[in-house]
Amino acid sequence: MVAPDRESGMDQSLTLNPAALQSQRLRRVLFAILAGGSAHTLLCWISLQLDFFRGGSSLFYALFGAIWVGHLGFILFMLLGLNRRLSEPSMIMPLMVWSTTGILLTALVVDQVRLCVMMIFFAIVQMGVLQASFRQFARLAAYCVFGYAVILGVVSGYWPEVVDLRGEWIQWGLFSVMVLAVILLASEISTIRSQLSRRNLQLADIVERIHDMAVKDEMTGFYRRRHAMELLGKACGQAARGAYQLGVVYLDLDHFKRINDQYGHRLGDLVLERFAEVSRRHLSGQDFAARLGGEEFMLVLPVSDPEEASNLAEGILLGMRSQRFKEAPELSVTVSAGLAMYHREETPEQVVMRADRALYQAKESGRDKLVVEQGA
Repeated sequence: MVAPDRESGMDQSLTLNPAALQSQRLRRVLFAILAGGSAHTLLCWISLQLDFFRGGSSLFYALFGAIWVGHLGFILFMLLGLNRRLSEPSMIMPLMVWSTTGILLTALVVDQVRLCVMMIFFAIVQMGVLQASFRQFARLAAYCVFGYAVILGVVSGYWPEVVDLRGEWIQWGLFSVMVLAVILLASEISTIRSQLSRRNLQLADIVERIHDMAVKDEMTGFYRRRHAMELLGKACGQAARGAYQLGVVYLDLDHFKRINDQYGHRLGDLVLERFAEVSRRHLSGQDFAARLGGEEFMLVLPVSDPEEASNLAEGILLGMRSQRFKEAPELSVTVSAGLAMYHREETPEQVVMRADRALYQAKESGRDKLVVEQGA
């Protein structure tokens, strides 16, 4: 019967894309059905050959035909991707319940080897127990033990001549004790798994923070220069292949040193944070921003045409122009900017230099404006 498995949620999702994760689920189900289902079928076929299968060949083929149709139904369900709509895409509980139901049905019609058939239950849960919650497994175990008891009651009531009632109930007791032991083991495994999951979440959070510290400016949340230039290089490569036009905007907060000197560094930091907020409201999609140092910033804008990049930059300048600070009501912060459009065969450093020259022209001609580099 099926010995299903469930991927470990967070860990797998960090390393596998949805298509790969779905493929992994399908491979596990196929392996479980071919291995566990084949073992169950073979054991009952041997029982049939030894005349231990009550009902003969006709019942054997009808029963296992239905069981394998169910197996194929699970496979088809996953092949169509319908399991992705479920809260538990691996379908661990439906698979284990179906498989357990299959061994209970066959345990009803076999004699002499009933306990051997029921032992397949441990194959069903050998992988699932490492992934399912303790509550899920406890419910499945109770279903199996109670179902086994019902089967013994039915057999002793309808076919008392083929059952050693005392021996069968001793075997049921032995099976129940073994299931209880597995439940206790599952409880311990579930506790360890929960602890590992929490630690993995903490570790992932720490790794993300370290990564952010390495590539992002703490105050603004923008990329640092080095990482931004790496991303710009990739964006230039895509622009060179015709994916989009690429605008690079070099910005500088006007008279920022004067703001620090007159109002203090605390307000200066607030101005930087406010600029980041205004910029983020205008950026979207593949756009990104970088803090190049002090009050200098860069925007990388994949656009359809230069006018789109110009309008976006003008929007940021206008947004900063309208900002007011309760700590300094009279303060008005403006921004100067230079825009350069990437040219094919150009290096990232070259397009940044052209944007910087355009920024210099904006400052030389009165500040608080955007200058588009000639020829862009």
